[in-house]
Amino acid sequence: MNYKTYNAEDFLFDESFRQWTSGSSPQAAVFWEQWLLENPDRADIVRQAQELVRALNEHYGNEVTEERINSEIDRLMQRAAERRDTESEATVIRLPQPPLLQRKLWRWVAAASVVVSVGLAIWLYGFFMNQRHRQTTYADLTKASGVRLQEKVNNTAQIMNVVLNDGSVVTLQPKSRLSYPSQFEARSRTVYLNGEAFFDVVKNPAKPFLIYANQTVTQVLGTSFLVRAYDNEQNVVVTVRTGRVSVYKQQDFEKAQQLGSQKILGVILMPNQQMTLNLDNNRLQKQSVEQPRALQPEMVKQEQVYEDAPVAKVFENIERAYGVKLLYTKEDLSACLVNITFSNESLLERLEVICQTIGATYEVQDGQIVINSKGCQ
Repeated sequence: MNYKTYNAEDFLFDESFRQWTSGSSPQAAVFWEQWLLENPDRADIVRQAQELVRALNEHYGNEVTEERINSEIDRLMQRAAERRDTESEATVIRLPQPPLLQRKLWRWVAAASVVVSVGLAIWLYGFFMNQRHRQTTYADLTKASGVRLQEKVNNTAQIMNVVLNDGSVVTLQPKSRLSYPSQFEARSRTVYLNGEAFFDVVKNPAKPFLIYANQTVTQVLGTSFLVRAYDNEQNVVVTVRTGRVSVYKQQDFEKAQQLGSQKILGVILMPNQQMTLNLDNNRLQKQSVEQPRALQPEMVKQEQVYEDAPVAKVFENIERAYGVKLLYTKEDLSACLVNITFSNESLLERLEVICQTIGATYEVQDGQIVINSKGCQ
């Protein structure tokens, strides 16, 4: 986890940091004491974060949760916002006694004074709003990587191909940049992206391929997929062409690594599926791509003729050609026979023709295609 980029509030949300501060985990104590020895420049930030944790422990005892942490910080920001809105014409304001956590925060910036200027109150509101929505940028990630990286920047109007030392190929779009080591580490292959790139990754089950990009971590063993993740955009999109890809929020991925957990909350993508992370609401959404591409083009380019063919057989051929999953009840469709000829139709056009023929409908749900049918007579 890139703790070098953390501020005091970030540490609040780290469970092992809270365990260390409260003295409830010897394992966490070993880790954090060693980390402080290696990062003495972060001692002040750590001390401030510890004061916040102790204040929360005093206030809530053993009931400290992320929800309550958010509640306390929200209350502080609301207090500053109210002062900004209601007393913007005053030259000075007098601070009442805030809740325990707020007293700690105000003490840092007001040096135990009970009188601060309106400008400082407004600044506090802006500061904490910025911290709440603070993102780990591409520059933060590469700086904290801990290994020597080389960078490719595409400042041209054409795509740029980058060949990595394992043989994987990255097709970098204009206005995009990629950082990577000249030689990958023994246990993983990690790169950093700002922008848009198509990855064709050489398969290596013993060495997962990791792409860090704008609050997300995409993990693969060997596949081809597209990642779009610009620092100045609010959506991160991962689209899979072949193989299988796992996408995680960066915070969840790094926390699981630190705790040694194999269970990480994320999204698994199959061919012709994509994931979108909205950085405003921090939600992952899986869906099918608008225009699915055939994994076996030869199956869809040549003419396909079905005469009195069971519709389930047609669906199986479509699944194999496009790598998609069609959800339907075989028993309901067992009596459905179709006479259809396909040539250059797209996936959705083929489904439309089949559904019209058997009196069914289809819909896309969570990256899968559901066939709704009452069967055939």
